[in-house]
Amino acid sequence: MKIRLTHQLPPQKDNPRNSEGAFLRGKNGEILFAYSRYHGDSSHDHATCNIALIVSHDEGESWSEPRLIARAAEFGTDNIMSVSAVEQKNGDLAFYFLIKENDLNATLGRVISSDGVNWTSERCICNCPKAYYVVNNDRIVRLSDGRLLAPTAFCTNEEIFLHGSRHMSATILVSEDDGASFFLSEQTFRLPNPGDWARGYEEPGIIEYNDRLYYWIRTYLGRQYETESREGINGFFDPRPSEFTSPNSPMQIKSFDGVAYALYNPVPRYDGRVELEGSWGRTPFVLRKSLDDGKTWGTLNVIEDDPARGYCYPAVFKTRDNCLLLGYCRGNAEDGNTLCRLGIAKIEIESIE
Repeated sequence: MKIRLTHQLPPQKDNPRNSEGAFLRGKNGEILFAYSRYHGDSSHDHATCNIALIVSHDEGESWSEPRLIARAAEFGTDNIMSVSAVEQKNGDLAFYFLIKENDLNATLGRVISSDGVNWTSERCICNCPKAYYVVNNDRIVRLSDGRLLAPTAFCTNEEIFLHGSRHMSATILVSEDDGASFFLSEQTFRLPNPGDWARGYEEPGIIEYNDRLYYWIRTYLGRQYETESREGINGFFDPRPSEFTSPNSPMQIKSFDGVAYALYNPVPRYDGRVELEGSWGRTPFVLRKSLDDGKTWGTLNVIEDDPARGYCYPAVFKTRDNCLLLGYCRGNAEDGNTLCRLGIAKIEIESIE
């Protein structure tokens, strides 16, 4: 597979972490990449974080210097993170993100632009119970009927912060008004009797194929779990183990021109596996493609496999020169951990087996 690392955003002084982004085509053909840019001296998930933007005018070969397009202070908090990209129905551009609220709950916000240069911040109305919601980067999708879906894991803030438990459940946040507001779907998934070692169902994703919705979930159980529905957003069966072996790490699936691509870490955490500090066992990092809407998957194409680095939270975008752009975390112990360094890589689609 022909792949090149075209850009990196390493941690630096007063910027300890760059992670979790999403791509969007700009109004003049440029490619926009927005991501979580941490400030201060902490890279913790709940540390000070804003949303920054870089721009490419040559299909991802080179990138501009970053600039902030959304600040946590605009929402009265310290942390906004985990970006998804959406083109609005009226043609405006939008980046959505999590707002870590001061009351230990989480909601959604967005920045919107008509030109890709000037951005306006606003809250999305969350018509759902208060909870700590997790929506991964590059996960909000638009269905063929126009609705927006944000697959989410959640638990009460008392569970996650006050009692030290992180037994997450999974569901979907749904918008029928182009992202202005979201409500919970009727179905919720929860692992039965998970044991104290498990965090339950984490960091789900969703994709719409021609004949069904496919929903996958990160777990501690050595595999991504999966469910699907041919009856809309409330017709899923109970999740089951998928063919995608995995450590406790996220997977991403995106489709372009009828070809689906899965990106994940295929080696679970097994007894005796050597896990180097900072990598969290999230290596190797692979890509597989499907030509039949995810019914069968091809060979493993290795993106990176340095045992000292961890690879996760990919965003995927197709360029006009028939390549895939990947934006993903690729840090190591020297960076702080796998989440602290962002890389952007370009893959020639014809080279993917």
